[in-house]
Amino acid sequence: MLHYGCSLSTSCRKNHLPVIIFCFSKNRCDRSADSMTSIDLTSSAEKSEILVFCNKAFSRLKGSDRNLPQILRVQSLLRRGIGVHHAGLLPIVKEVVEMLFCRGVIKVLFSTETFAMGVNAPARTVVFDTLRKFDGKEFRQIIPGEYTQMAGRAGRRGLDKFGTVTIMCRDEIPGEADLRKIIVGDPTRLESQFRLTYIMILHLLRVEELKVEDMLKRSFAEFHAQKNLPEKQRLLMLKLAQPTKRIECIKGEPSIEEYYEMYVEAEKYLNQITEGIMQSNAAQQFLVPGRVVVVKSQSMQDHLLGVVVKAPTASMKKYIILVIKPDIPPIAQSPSGSGAVLEKGAKRSEEGYFVLPKGKRGMDDEYYSPLTARKGSGVINIKLPYSGVASGITYEVREVESKEFLYICDCKIKIDQVRLLEDISTAAYSKTVQQLMQKKSDGNKYPPALDPLKDLKLKDMNLVEAYKKWNSLLQKMAENKCHGCIKLDEHMKLAKEIFKHKEEVHDLQFQMSDEALKQMPDFQGRIDVLKAIGCIDDDLVVQIKGRVACEMNSGEELICTECLFENQLEDLEPEEAVALMSAFVFQQKNASEPSLTPKLSAAVQRLYDTAIRLGQLQAHFKVSIDPEEYAQENLKFGLVQVVYEWAKGTEFADICELTDVPEGLIVRTIVRLDETCREFRNAAAIMGNSALYKKMEAASNAIKRDIVFAASLYITGV
Repeated sequence: MLHYGCSLSTSCRKNHLPVIIFCFSKNRCDRSADSMTSIDLTSSAEKSEILVFCNKAFSRLKGSDRNLPQILRVQSLLRRGIGVHHAGLLPIVKEVVEMLFCRGVIKVLFSTETFAMGVNAPARTVVFDTLRKFDGKEFRQIIPGEYTQMAGRAGRRGLDKFGTVTIMCRDEIPGEADLRKIIVGDPTRLESQFRLTYIMILHLLRVEELKVEDMLKRSFAEFHAQKNLPEKQRLLMLKLAQPTKRIECIKGEPSIEEYYEMYVEAEKYLNQITEGIMQSNAAQQFLVPGRVVVVKSQSMQDHLLGVVVKAPTASMKKYIILVIKPDIPPIAQSPSGSGAVLEKGAKRSEEGYFVLPKGKRGMDDEYYSPLTARKGSGVINIKLPYSGVASGITYEVREVESKEFLYICDCKIKIDQVRLLEDISTAAYSKTVQQLMQKKSDGNKYPPALDPLKDLKLKDMNLVEAYKKWNSLLQKMAENKCHGCIKLDEHMKLAKEIFKHKEEVHDLQFQMSDEALKQMPDFQGRIDVLKAIGCIDDDLVVQIKGRVACEMNSGEELICTECLFENQLEDLEPEEAVALMSAFVFQQKNASEPSLTPKLSAAVQRLYDTAIRLGQLQAHFKVSIDPEEYAQENLKFGLVQVVYEWAKGTEFADICELTDVPEGLIVRTIVRLDETCREFRNAAAIMGNSALYKKMEAASNAIKRDIVFAASLYITGV
């Protein structure tokens, strides 16, 4: 740690002490402090003050606890004016460090960001060991709020005119943009952290004056939605006041409504089928140049008949398709894609353009010339989309994605890709268009489609089912009396407007209802879970099992409740029971594997299986929970052996040897465990289980001793 040695020497010369060095891991704090063996920052008087203070503070501990390695190590550092502060320290050690720092005898303090919260202990200088931290999921840069909170420790009110903040640059110097973002960046956006829990729902169900829905509405997550309710109410009244459009048809309005609903549903199935088919290898094999296809159009009835001219390549991701456009006044286009140019010899007619017939030889030469044998260069000399007229029929060459195909026809035509795309031959376009028109000559609107089951080998059961439903809907639409009506397009557009109006009204009504609350689906799922395990009845009345769950605050309420009602603690001794219960309150994810007795191992497995079952039940009722993650998140068995030995009377120094968990976390877990024992004792009273009540009382007494429950120095004084 040469960096810190040099920095501290400079700080001493410039009188920048005391200094807080923020490290973002407990191990980093300890290693940094332990490396400063050659630095002594205290005077003789300060050493004496530190010694007297530590002796008084630690005198309340029993003999073996005073000689714990952590206490001896911290005292050695303190005598040289160096302190450490993080969650892994024993509570009494943390309090000693805080008090000595406030007295000014600790000159250098290595700390995690916990020291920046809640402790009024400013320094003259703050040093950031790094600007990156692990937030439990990933390494990231600290955010402006975190930087401000820690950097704000620099500069003591009434003592310093200014504070100094230093950033250590170990590997590379941070960029200016990164520093600006951290130091003066935008504040963190406020987000609601309100989360529904089972115990909250049960408590609210026991209060008649307040509903869960009311609590959800008052959360910050619903603030903006509730704020906009008056405006939504106004919009709803306007929508309802609008005159209702009616479809006047001799065949009757109900039929067109029914027809429109079938059309919308058929479109949904068709999109599903098309997407599935076009992603299949079989479809790609059929979509080759010359394959006749039908391309979707904006019209509800007139989709476009076309032919594949060029398949996608590495440089061009879309198909190039020639489609025949509906009967509209056609405008031929020049190869550049602009301007109206008629084919040579074409004349105008009432329905568009037609080509004057020529002699047989001329017709053969221009319109029925054989396919060129010349190999193309692959260059496309037309600007897409490219429109033109051939034989009085308007066509368009365009790029098409696979999802735009309505279906693939069961026929092909001969095309000359080179003459169409490179030479831009009028004859080639005329021949292609006429071949396409011949495919419609049998009176059908489009050629038959490839059968998804027989030809395209569709095997996905969901798609097969969708295909059958789509065919059934098409059959029903064909039988509907509106099918084929000359005003079908007009009435369908009107029906679309009517349905859109109804949907808008329904949407506004939904947004104003309780069902629109963001957490309502989660609430409904949790209600179903509570009913399934017997915490509430069908009338949402809280049962005795629900009353027991209301007592569980320190552990996951469902697992704790099931543990009690399944009598999982019945065959365990008080020491074993409290050891098993440590899984509810221990929070560290990574800990060494405990060595357990066969009886405790069986109890651990039984409790874990219960958690998995509850996780599966919640997933069944659409609560967003993964059973494995749920069990692992709420049950951590890393301290079962430690707590078991502690309850049996083993010395604290000895139980610390059984795990790699820091001493401070062990103490915190056992202290919280006493609260869990009290909750289980209250639950036993509700259940009328006197044996469990006595067992929890004995378990609480077994763990409540020595350094773990040493009184706070802030309360007793030194």
